[in-house]
Amino acid sequence: MKKLYILLFFSLACFSNTIAQNAFSSDWQSLKQHQAVPKWFADAKLGIYFHWGIYSVPATGGEWYPRWMYVPDRVGWGSEIYKQHRKSYGDSTHYHDFIPLWKAPEFNAKEWVDLFETMGARFVGSIAEHHDGFSLWESEVNPWNSVQMGPQINVVKAIADEAKSRDLKFMATFHHGFHNLFYPKTENSFLRPLSRHNLTYETCEVPQEEKYRLLYGNMPYDEANDYWLAKLDEVIEAYCPDYIWMDFGQRYIKESHRKQFLANYFNKAKLQNKEVVVNTKGDFFPTDLAVVNVERATMEDITSEVWITDFILGSSWCYDKNKRTAIAPEKAIRLLADVVSKNGVLLFSAGPKADGTIPEEQVEAMKGIGQWMQLYGEAIYNTRPFVAYGQGPTELKSDPEDAWNEYGAIRKGLYSLNANDIRYTQKGNTVYAIQLGWKENELSSCLKVFANEAKNLKVKSVKVLGSKERIKWKQTKDGLVLHQPKKQPQGGDVALVYKISLR
Repeated sequence: MKKLYILLFFSLACFSNTIAQNAFSSDWQSLKQHQAVPKWFADAKLGIYFHWGIYSVPATGGEWYPRWMYVPDRVGWGSEIYKQHRKSYGDSTHYHDFIPLWKAPEFNAKEWVDLFETMGARFVGSIAEHHDGFSLWESEVNPWNSVQMGPQINVVKAIADEAKSRDLKFMATFHHGFHNLFYPKTENSFLRPLSRHNLTYETCEVPQEEKYRLLYGNMPYDEANDYWLAKLDEVIEAYCPDYIWMDFGQRYIKESHRKQFLANYFNKAKLQNKEVVVNTKGDFFPTDLAVVNVERATMEDITSEVWITDFILGSSWCYDKNKRTAIAPEKAIRLLADVVSKNGVLLFSAGPKADGTIPEEQVEAMKGIGQWMQLYGEAIYNTRPFVAYGQGPTELKSDPEDAWNEYGAIRKGLYSLNANDIRYTQKGNTVYAIQLGWKENELSSCLKVFANEAKNLKVKSVKVLGSKERIKWKQTKDGLVLHQPKKQPQGGDVALVYKISLR
């Protein structure tokens, strides 16, 4: 580990000049001077990245396959991965044995980012490292990486270069805060903080040999913290992403290291004159300097600060050969409208195959989303919430047992949004009323907000995007009554957009 500590020393040293120039230091008072939400992020509304790694080779049971393949009894989760793994690969096949099988001959960063851009994403990203300890960039700190092993591709750099060539914002996602707790350990193995995800066994099948220790996280807690920071510093120094996305596991990292990461990141961004974003999935970063992230959820109402949520594009976070489905474009657009109406940003995750191709069902989903966004994106991009987020009968509920419910996020009902539900966005003197589908019977809607929160606002004109018909409307004591056009415009079955100009 001598190399690691030497690299850490130089990594920290490279930021010393910036710190000396009264930039960010590793204390909360200094770090909170960082602007949590730059304008580009508030305007972007839609982003995408992907889950792709060694776990894409077995392609079953999700990106947690490397954990569950070692767990004989996954109580309460109903998993058969442990048995399936042994049935398919035998008792002696370990996670590292999948690395030579990950070849990715069809990987093409340009084609991937073409698809992401076609979907309408304004920022695109690469997974940098999941919980499994395998890095997707050329790393001096971690020999277990995709350049030295497996596909021999610098995935992070390839996606970053493509994003920057098109003036898209680039993000890198880090899930490695949980690495030190990811693989099950023996009862008397290394000290680590308590986690509701942690599992220990008297007989541990995870390889314990020295040569595998970095991959399987077989190291003391203090060393794991240094390792966590060194990986981040490498990516910051080489690529300085516009957005570093953080998964939940950072809560298990020492506060001192979390603060040092932020100081290093913000200082590097300042040197490059970049406005950067970091999120907190829980409370490991203060919301003064980080964007709140909720997983597969929305908020109950409009929030005062911009937030972000991440959703699965396919059937699971990574490619699963047993589940070949993808989100329907109409559901994705309705979900997006709800999120944006409440001051949120939506991030999708694709799940490419091990060979480097993106499953056709996910490709079609991206194209479908992009078709609507190309026609009606003005109701989404660069907008801000109206005085109310919307109206409609579909009830969105929270789950009191949801483990990721720190910020009151709600999940239930999101995929049931329909033509009777309306969501609002605003841009200057223009309000967009997004009807989440096409009404087959009741052909009018009454926007009650114009009788309540917006009762003092006077409407100048109304039209439907994509339609040449003159729209009938009337502002009454009950609200703004709108009549749906007789002919459905292209994409109107997904969501219909009324463009309301105010006096």
